[in-house]
Amino acid sequence: MYVNNVKAVGWFDTLSSQNVMNINKIMEKNLKAFLDIVILAILREGSTHGYKIIATVHAEFGILLSPGCLYPLLHCLEEEKLIVSTIDRAKVVYCLTSEGREKFEKAFIAYNLSMQKMYHFVRTHVEIASPFAQFPERAIQIS
Repeated sequence: MYVNNVKAVGWFDTLSSQNVMNINKIMEKNLKAFLDIVILAILREGSTHGYKIIATVHAEFGILLSPGCLYPLLHCLEEEKLIVSTIDRAKVVYCLTSEGREKFEKAFIAYNLSMQKMYHFVRTHVEIASPFAQFPERAIQIS
């Protein structure tokens, strides 16, 4: 797994190898649920085509999106005027609009708050050790 082009080792690999939980299934479930936010985040970095979005998701999450999953969502985002498409050298290139940038920022805040609430709920109702405790030097803090 890569986080910002740096291979993440330690707690993620250990949890996966120990079958503590099926991290890949959880990650895939979250990716599917928040794929619109992920696409808007990718386009926030600059205009790109569908194949590059698929490649970025695969590199970052280890999950290979099918074109049948990606392109209908891109069309929905375009209908909502969050992205626009143009044709460049026979490729459809997608670009984030100002409305898309604003929606991404609001959606990311909402996503972050919901994850914090979920984490707080679980931590207060179930006594579990943090997976980061074993690997403090390699823990990745998401804020």
